[in-house]
Amino acid sequence: MVATTKTTRVNATAKGKPAAKKVVVPTKKASVLGREAQAAKKRLLKLRADTKKAIEAAKREVAQAVEAAKAAARFEKQAAKDKLLAKKAKAAGAKKATGNKAAVTKAVAKKAAPATKGKVAAKAGPKAVAVKSVTKKRASAKKVVPAVASPEASA
Repeated sequence: MVATTKTTRVNATAKGKPAAKKVVVPTKKASVLGREAQAAKKRLLKLRADTKKAIEAAKREVAQAVEAAKAAARFEKQAAKDKLLAKKAKAAGAKKATGNKAAVTKAVAKKAAPATKGKVAAKAGPKAVAVKSVTKKRASAKKVVPAVASPEASA
């Protein structure tokens, strides 16, 4: 048996010069081809103008979207500030209310304290003092009335 080796021969023209281009023979007249070239140029210019317009419109849309996003961010930031201020005001109001309640409770406790001396009774207010004095007068008047004979009884 004889061993055969397969060898591939490289084309000599591929290494050297490129293959010659085929010449295309026009099927139309030169004037028709000229008109078609002009129409193609017009279409190209129109496409360029349209793309420019589209690009400009897209730029405007992007600018509007960016401005809207900025405005929304400003609005949200302001809303957050307002909410925080309202929360602080509410907390301050609650503190004042609890402070006022504490003051009222202290005042009520002072008024409710037993009057050992006249100082606390005077702090309680004029109505309380008047009521106490009236009750003392009534009590003394009752004691006096039975002890002293009335002029009508003696007559």
